[in-house]
Amino acid sequence: MSLAEIFRNEGKEEGIEKGKEALANTAVALITKFVAPISEDLEDKLRQQEISTLESLIKQVDEFQNLEEIKQYLK
Repeated sequence: MSLAEIFRNEGKEEGIEKGKEALANTAVALITKFVAPISEDLEDKLRQQEISTLESLIKQVDEFQNLEEIKQYLK
């Protein structure tokens, strides 16, 4: 693997992590706005989710009635 490929892969991984962090931040903000303020434990759990899970949660956040439903969704 060339040096350029190594740097490209590192950049790609860094971009994915930044995108995942942004999605988690958005999910936290939307849950707080539409459902209820969240605990640190739930925030940590959100930050551990896959990108696809975060995207799906964000799309349907207004359908959740309480934090328990969100916790069940994340299992």
